[in-house]
Amino acid sequence: MTEIRVPKLNNNDTDYTLVDWLVEEGKPVAEGDPVVVVETSKAAEELECPAEGTLHRAAPTGTTCAPGDVIGHVLAPGESPAPASAPAAAATADAAVTVTNPARALMTELGVPEDRVLALGVKVVRRTDVEQLAARIREEERSGAGPAGPDDTAVGSGVDPALAHALPPVQQAVGRSVVRSQQTIPAAYTVVKVDVGEAQRRASAAARRMRRLIGLPELLLTAVSRAHESFPLFFARLADDRTAVKSEAAHVGVTMDVGKGLFVPVVRRASELAFEEIVEAVSGYRRTAMTGTFRESELSGGNITVTLHNDADVVAAVPFVFPGQVCALALAGPQQELVQDADATVRARTVANLGVAYDHRLLNGRDALLFLQRLKAQLEAPEKLFGPRDAEDPSA
Repeated sequence: MTEIRVPKLNNNDTDYTLVDWLVEEGKPVAEGDPVVVVETSKAAEELECPAEGTLHRAAPTGTTCAPGDVIGHVLAPGESPAPASAPAAAATADAAVTVTNPARALMTELGVPEDRVLALGVKVVRRTDVEQLAARIREEERSGAGPAGPDDTAVGSGVDPALAHALPPVQQAVGRSVVRSQQTIPAAYTVVKVDVGEAQRRASAAARRMRRLIGLPELLLTAVSRAHESFPLFFARLADDRTAVKSEAAHVGVTMDVGKGLFVPVVRRASELAFEEIVEAVSGYRRTAMTGTFRESELSGGNITVTLHNDADVVAAVPFVFPGQVCALALAGPQQELVQDADATVRARTVANLGVAYDHRLLNGRDALLFLQRLKAQLEAPEKLFGPRDAEDPSA
């Protein structure tokens, strides 16, 4: 008999919700088959079967489970299920409707009343259920049959519901990461100014050729990933106060916030990808960010983070270092400035501030400066970041 245990999916949540079994009780399964879906504060994740055999469910849908909990078994021929030892919440899970954290966050964001959600007739309400219900409510409003008003029951006692703002689980998870970072990581910050005019010009040419949205973020992600070999400690993690563990590849996280909450999907093994492959990965994540339906596996495993602050009014931003990493980069919005050349000619150029927050236990100011100078050089002469076709004159 092989146990199906809940793995630790992220550092921000202490428990998850079992939202769906993908295989019926008593059905045959093979090693590697997706068998169950659990949902965290940010994403849903399919768990794979650890062995070949027959599936036995030890926890029903709706169960609140923690890392390490046994939620099922894979039985070999002739074996019988073990006595029930499901998580404590399983005993009452069948008696009530469970609304997952991502679903409740979307309810808050869209103003979907809880009574409408509970009336859906499903045991576990997922984010996609709320999306579909919100669309029906909008249709009702257009037809003149408006939905019920927002639910006030979640507001704490003594708080005026008209003034209350419930923090969505996604924002709560961000808050936990920020607090943990500030409590455990002694961070310092360094920033340099980068002339990004040529990078913008070549990015625009690549965008026309590839028919993708391409700008400074894609070039910066490429430059960061290619710095992995020369600056391995920026992609490392601290095992303890005396030991750093280097990584075999750059797994680059990039911030995305389109109004669905802050997500940081990870471009895995970015140091082994061509520019075009990084563009495709980021484009796919942008589409997913519009719906907020990231899988936990897409949001975990990063060893460096690039935070984007693209608005032209943002001169500089200081990111926090994500727990488990040792640095985070921040790209501010492009600015126009006038410069005077050696021959006294005055010209305009486009610049952007690029900064790095770093764990001072492992990295020092000189390390940060050399790292930023490497990225600055590549962004100011970006032809080497592209493939052979991109290296041609983009105006051709």
